[in-house]
Amino acid sequence: MLYVYLVTALLLLIIPFIPKKMQKKDIYIIWITVVCVEVIADLLLWNVMGLYYFAGDERLSVGVVLIKLLTAPMFGVLFINFMPKEFLRFIVYWLFWVAFSTFFEWTVVYSGYLTYTGWNLWFSAIFYLIIIPILRLHYYYIKH
Repeated sequence: MLYVYLVTALLLLIIPFIPKKMQKKDIYIIWITVVCVEVIADLLLWNVMGLYYFAGDERLSVGVVLIKLLTAPMFGVLFINFMPKEFLRFIVYWLFWVAFSTFFEWTVVYSGYLTYTGWNLWFSAIFYLIIIPILRLHYYYIKH
């Protein structure tokens, strides 16, 4: 879990200092949206289907909850903050984030924080391919 805590701490140090292209309310909405998507996915895939678990324990812990409430939403804010408006540039950006997210998940598995019991990294890559453009659409929806 140390690796995930260090990444989260690093994000907590970086996020406040990056120039934001979003209003605070947009950051809040994106934050809540990412938490909801992550919690719903984990409830289904972890708790109901048992395809993976976190922190070496099949039960939920305070540490896992803190990570869920902080890490993915901070990555979501970074993603939206630097997202290009032009669609062709977004495609490259989208594929970069799919690759980055898949690689980051691999490092989380390698560190022992995430354990697959029926899930695999290809499923995650497909999930990221789908969810990233949905997050973009959601952001543009809340902006208009």
